[in-house]
Amino acid sequence: MVVPESYSLHIDCGGKQVTVDGNETYDDDSDNAGPARFHLSGKNWGFSSTGHFMDNDRAEYYIWLNQSKLFMSDAELYMDARVSPISLTYYGFCLGNGNYTVNLHFAEVMFTEDQTYNSLGRRIFDVYIQVNYLKLL
Repeated sequence: MVVPESYSLHIDCGGKQVTVDGNETYDDDSDNAGPARFHLSGKNWGFSSTGHFMDNDRAEYYIWLNQSKLFMSDAELYMDARVSPISLTYYGFCLGNGNYTVNLHFAEVMFTEDQTYNSLGRRIFDVYIQVNYLKLL
């Protein structure tokens, strides 16, 4: 399969396809994944996920559903989230040469700010953006 060159990438990580502001369509990312998975979207991106949640054997546990009510614009982008206990990596393929603006949107949908066990977690993110300059002679 040959993937055409593209100049944008929008993924609703863990969620269904959604169009925001009538012009940006975020791709569906509702694959169940599991403890070890490499998934190609069929478009210009994919993800890999590793790790097993020892306290839960449900396949759908790798997508977390937000239980909160969100009062914000584009809330549908933050209703589902892909989770992984060890590593979660997204890959963009066949992006055309040029300059890009990179926007990453994060929202906490799992941990709460109250006195329950759900408030005990924290997140650490490592974000890598690979730049490859290839000069053909």
